Amino acid sequence: MTKAKPFIKWVGGKSQLIEQLDAQLPADFDNWENVTYIEPFVGGGAMLLYMLERYPNIQHAVINDINQVAIQ
Repeated sequence: MTKAKPFIKWVGGKSQLIEQLDAQLPADFDNWENVTYIEPFVGGGAMLLYMLERYPNIQHAVINDINQVAIQ
């Protein structure tokens, strides 16, 4: 299976931090049921895509990101 990649290159993205961030999850996270993943700063989506691929117990995802520069 091909791994999903971030949909855009994002300054300050979490691609290089994924292992460190994953290590902060509870040891039994993959055993939790009906998980909702909330990503307040989705950026390029690296962490979101990683989480959805790695943890099939995530049933819902809520994402957000407001970039004032892009809105102007």
